[in-house]
Amino acid sequence: MRSIRTFTALAAALALAAGGQLTAAAPASAAAPLSCDQPSDVTDNGGHRGVAITCRGDSFTGWVRCQKGELTYKQYGNRALSGGLSTTWCDQDGVPVAAGGDPA
Repeated sequence: MRSIRTFTALAAALALAAGGQLTAAAPASAAAPLSCDQPSDVTDNGGHRGVAITCRGDSFTGWVRCQKGELTYKQYGNRALSGGLSTTWCDQDGVPVAAGGDPA
């Protein structure tokens, strides 16, 4: 019986110390904005063209917008950690026209 009273008293003291409310931890702050270097053009042995990009601030996925004739399309590269390199390729005969990184 004594342990129940001790437990109840302790619970009441903790509730009063907390202002009588249950509180949750504050949400984590927003991630730092992504800062990316200028993309570098890359070409493989088969003639595929693409871009390699490094971004800092958070994990990211590189992307490239390609032009092939009248068709414009967007390709995504590998996910990379902050400071890492993401390489993205256009289809055969595609030409990179824009590139960047999106937070992952």
